[in-house]
Amino acid sequence: MGGVPKMEKLWMQEMSWPEIKAKLQETDIVLIPAGSTEQHGPHLPLGVDTFIPIYIAEEVAKRTGVPIAPPIWFAPCEWHMGFPGTISIRPTTLISLLFDICRSLRRHGFRNFIIINGHTSGNNPALISAADEIQTEMPDVRVWVVDVVLMAKKAVLDVCEAEILYHADEVEASQMLVAREDLVQLEKAKKIIPKTKSRFIKLDYRPSDAELLFRPTAEDWRNLTSEGNIGDPTIASEEKGKVMMEALIENVVEFINDLKKDCNEPKRGE
Repeated sequence: MGGVPKMEKLWMQEMSWPEIKAKLQETDIVLIPAGSTEQHGPHLPLGVDTFIPIYIAEEVAKRTGVPIAPPIWFAPCEWHMGFPGTISIRPTTLISLLFDICRSLRRHGFRNFIIINGHTSGNNPALISAADEIQTEMPDVRVWVVDVVLMAKKAVLDVCEAEILYHADEVEASQMLVAREDLVQLEKAKKIIPKTKSRFIKLDYRPSDAELLFRPTAEDWRNLTSEGNIGDPTIASEEKGKVMMEALIENVVEFINDLKKDCNEPKRGE
């Protein structure tokens, strides 16, 4: 009797060890979704920064055959601690966690680790520091960080209309309408464009002529926004989300194909 064909497993935690061993015969690349558990206003869930990279990783895995490691749900996000539910860890904790994950997977044969980072500027400093430590201690390993905004920057700038793009905004709300529409409550969304004390304190991902790097405190963030978000999620749409997500997925797939091609090319002297 014919049955429903089984879908190929994408997630390592759903595979058996022989299945992982077989996967390693095909590739030494692994995807690691990294996000956060933090407030995203009244209109989005705490898991936005992890749900988005989970969706991206699954779509990339379907197109490339690369496995996905379990997601990292926690991140440095002290500036959001003024809102209930946020869980913040120290940057050093994230660095140590990623180091240990990559060290374990390296022992099995993985060599290229693609971190799909949904917590963007919140995680990037720790992830790059982790990459430095990992690649110093394990010279045969490479760590690649995919920022879900930077890796689709052209698409983001082309489709987004809001005055500023920052947090739980038009970008994230649109992406969530693709990744987890069931968790989006746009009827609760509000446009919030706060004023800062200096033009160099910029709350926008768009390029500017001059800006400072800074990190707000939890009190600073509460003073900037009563709702938690910064930007205009009210003009988010699934259509915008699809454009951004597809551009991001295609770019990651292209990069993986570049890695595979490089791995298959003969090295000098061979």
